[in-house]
Order: sequence, then structure tokens, then C-alpha cells
Amino acid sequence: MGTYHGMTLKSVTEGSAKARPAQTPQPAAPLPANAARPPPGHTKRVSRTPIIIIPAGTSSLITMHNVKDILQDLKFVSVEQKKAEGARRDNEVLLQRQKNGISVPYRVVDNPAKLSPSDWDRVVAVFVMGPAWQFKGYPWENPVEIFDKICAFHLKYDEMRLDANVARWAVTVIELSRTKRHLDRAALMVFWEKLDRHIVQHKPHLRF
Repeated sequence: MGTYHGMTLKSVTEGSAKARPAQTPQPAAPLPANAARPPPGHTKRVSRTPIIIIPAGTSSLITMHNVKDILQDLKFVSVEQKKAEGARRDNEVLLQRQKNGISVPYRVVDNPAKLSPSDWDRVVAVFVMGPAWQFKGYPWENPVEIFDKICAFHLKYDEMRLDANVARWAVTVIELSRTKRHLDRAALMVFWEKLDRHIVQHKPHLRF
């Protein structure tokens, strides 16, 4: 048994306190599973990917078969050629536009009836044909109102007569040669230049 000879009471009590092992703090009780997760409304990220609508009609020069060639690669390949090559028609296409050394995604659809209200807030461009029935299912009533909110384009061969409706509408007409493919890039760049200006002015919150 140890001796406390020559030690004060204070030194004895302090020494015994230092010798006592520190108690390990008990972990806090885990939260219930439903309390640990944030509410569902806070987990969903709002998409910032712009949406482009193209015609579903088979007579259109731009369809789901060749939209990647035209808008992503800036090269016109006819629908007939794509079908002959065995290309499939997808319900929607995700373009990867090369801009300033990075890839910027754009979603392309041809069935606007499937778009939700939040999707419509991201619609930045539409390719039009001539008939007004193309706009059935749009949240706006007439082409004039539609083109005030969405940047509109019409793709045609340079020797084709311009549709009367398209001529009256606020639409950017892009003309392509049937045979001179080396002219495609300059003609199709008009689409991106016009669209960039539209997004800056009307939809700057989107990724572009």
C-alpha cells in the first residue's frame, strides 16, 4: 500500500483525479430513418438543360433520325439516308453541343404533349413546318404568341418554295443545298448563334 508521507491533501486528491481514466462519451441515439432524410421536395434537382422541339412529320427535313447530324455535327444527312443506314427513331435525343471546349447538353423531343409545365419553362427552340396543327398541345394558343416565347426555325432546301405560313411568322429560315454539303456548317451555325442570343435574353438561368 502506498504512503502519502510528505504530500499535501491537495496533491493527493489531484493525483487520484489524473489517474482516473477519462470516460468515453456515449454516441447520440440515431435519428429515425424518416427524420434523417430531408423531405422529398428538397432532394429533386431542377434541370437546367434546354429543350428543342422538332416536327414529328415524316416530310420534315429534320427528324429524330437525323437531328444529331444536323445540330450536333452541323452536317445535313437526309432522313432517307439515315433509314437506309438502319438508324432508329428514338423518343428523344440528347445532343452534346461543343462550345468553348466543353460539351453542353440539349434535349430534343418531337412530342410536345409529353412535356410537363417545368419542361415548357426550358423549351428554347422549335423547328416549324407550315401547318398550324403542329402546335396542338402547346400551352399558348396561337403561333404569334408561341414565337414570342420560343425561338422558331424552319429548315428547307434552297430551291424549295417557302411555305406561306412560315413566310408570315417570326421564324428564322435556314436554307440548305441538296448537294453542296460543304455549305452545311455555315448555314447551320445560324441556328446556334440565334439561339444563344435568345437564351441570354429570355432564359439565362439555363445551361447553354
